[in-house]
Amino acid sequence: MFDNSVLADPAMAIDPANDGRHTLPDVAMGRESIPYIVVLPEHGIAFFTYTWVSKDSEAGAALAVFGPGVGDKPIQQRLADRPVPHDMDFDDWRIDNFRMAQDLKFDRATIFWETPEATVDVQFEAYHPPYAYGSDPRGCPKYCATDRVEQAGRVTGTLRIGDRVIEVNGTGHRDHSWGTRDWIAFQQYEWFVGQVGTEASVHFWRLNAAGKEQIRGYVFRDGLMSLVDTVKVDVDYDNQYLQTGYRADIVDVAGRATHIEGKVFGTYCLVPDPAISLYESGATVQIDGKPGVGWMECAWPTAYLEHIRANGPY
Repeated sequence: MFDNSVLADPAMAIDPANDGRHTLPDVAMGRESIPYIVVLPEHGIAFFTYTWVSKDSEAGAALAVFGPGVGDKPIQQRLADRPVPHDMDFDDWRIDNFRMAQDLKFDRATIFWETPEATVDVQFEAYHPPYAYGSDPRGCPKYCATDRVEQAGRVTGTLRIGDRVIEVNGTGHRDHSWGTRDWIAFQQYEWFVGQVGTEASVHFWRLNAAGKEQIRGYVFRDGLMSLVDTVKVDVDYDNQYLQTGYRADIVDVAGRATHIEGKVFGTYCLVPDPAISLYESGATVQIDGKPGVGWMECAWPTAYLEHIRANGPY
């Protein structure tokens, strides 16, 4: 259970009703989406579930389990878009073999996804308040969403891979966005989340779009949650421009400096639109020297990535 008293500014609080489904704008790119991500470096595994629904109440979902603990090929499944009831909310969200149940209080959730190759069966319990981009004085970029929420939590349960059952007992992250999502607007970005147990959680999104760099995020540590002010990030890439490691220096509005170092152990490509490629990655991280887990998503225009792969490395 989280406590809003940790917020550096009470204006950061968001109405818990936003944990549920929203009425979306009647625009071509109106959508709502929720992923859950978990990093298990001791097993060499990272995984996510991801579901979305359009303004016309057509929904789909995607699952990926990847990393050296899985093998050379990720375990993945995509559930194609199909009509779902307009009154089906996120407290009982069901698409084929995928189920998600949020308590609509930004507190707890359960996620279940069964495939022949793997089954995810986990519970999420938030340990800090949700961070809402709309509560940030800089606002939520309108090509991203009307608003967007990020939150870390304890994750417990099981992950089955074939006949192997892995006990999950660690941390994870979820986000929730609603409104317009224009994937083509993004020129490049790094989206990062990381946790040190339940004592620290960091999120930043450094993105370039419409000719401007945008920085959003939060730092939760030492019992205080504050907005990110500035981020400097340096990512290492291999010859295919897949991230292998990174460093970031963050200053939050409370004036605290936070240093992050990450070592990537596995990557996976998610393609929400043919024009953009999102490279997800699980990593071991150090946050101010304390060991934890991290996830960085690096976004590239697909045509650009194909070009630099064909003509690089530079």
